[in-house]
Amino acid sequence: MNILAYILFKAFASITSLLPLRVALGFGRGLGFACYRLGGSRRRLALFNIRRAFGDSLSEGEARGIAAGMFRSLGMMLVEFVRLGKVDRAYIDKYVSFEGLEHFEQAAKKGKGTVALTAHYDNWELLNAALSLRGFTMGVVARPLDNPYLNAYTERVRSAFGGHVIEKTNALRGMLGLLKDNGVLGILLDQRSSTKDGVMVDFFGTPASTSKGLAAIARKTDSLVIPVFIRRLKGPYHKVECMEPLRLASTGDKIEDMKENTQRFTRAIEDYIRRYPDQWFWLHSRWERRKKAGLSKGKGLS
Repeated sequence: MNILAYILFKAFASITSLLPLRVALGFGRGLGFACYRLGGSRRRLALFNIRRAFGDSLSEGEARGIAAGMFRSLGMMLVEFVRLGKVDRAYIDKYVSFEGLEHFEQAAKKGKGTVALTAHYDNWELLNAALSLRGFTMGVVARPLDNPYLNAYTERVRSAFGGHVIEKTNALRGMLGLLKDNGVLGILLDQRSSTKDGVMVDFFGTPASTSKGLAAIARKTDSLVIPVFIRRLKGPYHKVECMEPLRLASTGDKIEDMKENTQRFTRAIEDYIRRYPDQWFWLHSRWERRKKAGLSKGKGLS
């Protein structure tokens, strides 16, 4: 099955790579919307998460609009991902604008490395390429995909711009080494962590287990943590928004500081999602596993 899935993926990649960019993105957008209409359990999961996050502040139509927008965004992201081999500095200059990039430039002058705090938002793979092609030595932490063929393909794409792929298992040495060399460490901190590796912090008003590793690394290295997100403006055009470095708690209480700083990281992600909710990955069970939430059979969803 792994090789079959890879062959189908490569066929999709070959076809979409031959299309003009805007035509390919239109195809991806349509594919995403078709998945929204036909992907019953996934659509239900997205709607469940959206309702849980926003509660009564959204109408049913608004919630469904966010979910549909997310599926369309994912379809376009997939098309862009298989075309990343065509991306170069000229592409970035044409299609990606930056706001606040000086925060990374100033952080580099400190010489202690920089953490790019981000999330599974819009085309996070293009964000890695964009920062790399603007001259930053990037490293991203990633869990290997279950399919070894797709995993090898993904690692080639992620490292094509001179960056490093650091496997999530036993990643500490690679992360510390990158920061010691004054590189930029990309951390996506918007997924549920295990109880062992996480700390409970507030995310959209509900406790969520979140990895405490970033707080520990920032404390150990004194690296600046800069929230940065990429969002789609229209068609192939994107904007990378780099926020000011986060102020971290340093009271001397290691445990409380770790929890407070993880909360600050999580709040920065939540604030951005609230601004543009239709491009975040609502398909992850952020608060607890699907079965625990009563989602295994689509309970209470439509």
